[in-house]
Amino acid sequence: MDHIFFKRKRKNEVKYAEACSSSTAGSGNVNSDNMEKNIDSTLQSSTSFEPHFKKKKVSARRYNEDYLKYGFIKCEKPFENDRPQCVICNNILANESLKPSKLKRHLETQHAELIDKPLEYFQRKKKDVKLSTQFLGGSTTVSEKALLSSYLVAYRVVKEKMAHTASEKIILPACLDMVRTIFDDKSANKLKTITSDNTVSLRICTIAEHLETMLLARLQSGIDFAIQLDESTDMGSCTTLLVYVRYAWQDDFMEDFLCCLNITSHLSGLDIFTELEKCVVGQYKLNWKNCKGITSDGAASITGKHSRVIKKLLEVTNNDAVWNHCFIHREALASREIPQNLMEVLKNAVKVVNFIKGSSLNNQLLETFCSEIGPNHTHLLYHTKVRWLSHGKILSRVYELRNEIHIFLIEKKSNLASIFEDDIWVMKLAYLTDIFGILNELSLKLQGKNSDIFQQVERIQGFQKTLLLWQARLKSNRPSYYMFPRFLQHIEENIISENILKEIKLEILLHLTSLSQTFNHFFPEEKFETLREKCWVKDPFAFRNPESIIELNLVPEEESELLQLSSSYTLKSDYETLSLSAFWIKVKEDFPLLSRKSVPLLLPFTTTSLCELGFSVLTQLNTKERNGWDGAAGMRVALSSCVPDWNELVSRQAHPSQ
Repeated sequence: MDHIFFKRKRKNEVKYAEACSSSTAGSGNVNSDNMEKNIDSTLQSSTSFEPHFKKKKVSARRYNEDYLKYGFIKCEKPFENDRPQCVICNNILANESLKPSKLKRHLETQHAELIDKPLEYFQRKKKDVKLSTQFLGGSTTVSEKALLSSYLVAYRVVKEKMAHTASEKIILPACLDMVRTIFDDKSANKLKTITSDNTVSLRICTIAEHLETMLLARLQSGIDFAIQLDESTDMGSCTTLLVYVRYAWQDDFMEDFLCCLNITSHLSGLDIFTELEKCVVGQYKLNWKNCKGITSDGAASITGKHSRVIKKLLEVTNNDAVWNHCFIHREALASREIPQNLMEVLKNAVKVVNFIKGSSLNNQLLETFCSEIGPNHTHLLYHTKVRWLSHGKILSRVYELRNEIHIFLIEKKSNLASIFEDDIWVMKLAYLTDIFGILNELSLKLQGKNSDIFQQVERIQGFQKTLLLWQARLKSNRPSYYMFPRFLQHIEENIISENILKEIKLEILLHLTSLSQTFNHFFPEEKFETLREKCWVKDPFAFRNPESIIELNLVPEEESELLQLSSSYTLKSDYETLSLSAFWIKVKEDFPLLSRKSVPLLLPFTTTSLCELGFSVLTQLNTKERNGWDGAAGMRVALSSCVPDWNELVSRQAHPSQ
């Protein structure tokens, strides 16, 4: 092999020498440039002997519609080859990722909570995908790309509730470092004009105006809607009223932020209604007659006899709307009824928390002490009556750190140390920790988006029946405490006399009885009679024979529709995969009478949890934002469920004459 290589090399050298000699021996009019060209061409032709390795040609993968079940669509940006885009996070993957295994792996690792979602879920998400990068293709100018980037940065800043200066102090410098490192300085310099504090504020206001216009265009079309409203007072004694709206859009309900009104504290309930009327009817041009549901908490400022806010709202809707008292608020009110002996335990636990948390030195000392001992938690939580989950959280933490707190209080020579030496007090603390933990779980189940009245009623009634079961367990000859794990563990690990255990059992039984009575008061049985009459809305396929349908008191046309619907196996499959609201919206064309009855029943909110979320966001924005930011605009962008149309925003500003 080596002798062949040297032989070819020798031939090349001979050819090079011949080329040089022929060029010098030729006529004098041949210039040096021609000579160099001859030499180069000779060398190029002579080096063809070098081995040449052909790259393996890899065929581009093609997108398949079946990939949507993994949450991927074909990216609309004009790439050379098909590229998948996730409908959840909008990430665009390479063409090599167009394999079911790789797409499935992305779904399992990045969106594990959506693995069991049906195909219809991703089809709905597909309609909402707004490619932030699709505008960057084609003939888009650099300035338009920079403008879109500026909008995207501002949108991300406000969605994460960050200070506006974060874009200029954190995001932009980080982007410059990454682009300069991966590409070059020239590419990095193009980013320098994208963001600034003032630019972010301007972009947020523009996005907020765009989102508001998008929402109002839907509501002004005359569709039915429901609202939830709640008020809160901040540290500056400024009262804020938040309003959310729910409406049917495309194939399901949409929940969105409607307005935020700042109200002076001395205004009466009638004045609050007047301000709300000015915004909803005067500014937004909405018709109260389209409002089918009103949800609020039971605060006197909204529902009291002197307030009349709810009363006036029901009047302007011609009493077609239904008022719902927030389920979570009612559950919290019912949970506050505690027998005196157990209330003393709760108050002492709160005193311990306040003693430690009220002093920064005590708080730091306890954290240091706990970190040295090694428990899972090193600090206590504040107690507040406003927070729904407060009781269960603080009691759980106090019970978990009871030994560490006892030692700490002894060292601080506090009289509160003696309560942890009382085994009966600790047993009652264990029970309160268990029962309020159970109430916390119920409260969490009642929260969340797109919950319907049937789900909430089932959860409440299920808990009411559970309370009756627990009472029966304690009244039996062989009482069981399996439902209270901490209390049961404390009994098993300590020697408790029968008399003391019997006494505590009676107190627990008294509390459970009181709890059951208050739940019956706040969730009366007669209020749910309407739901029983319309049980076919919850499960229309439970009525397959004419005899069962006749008992529902429907008109003949509705009976006929229900009989046809319950006989459809295709629709039964849709019913099992879609939400209840999405199902009745889907069948509105084929079964209009039933759909027209079902949707208004499901449309009203059951809780004011979105308003509580809005107040939390408002607190974050007030804390972090600077330089006189527009609070209403920030709230709109941070809380809106609509996705901005980036093409429209960029096109409108880049071409203002259009």
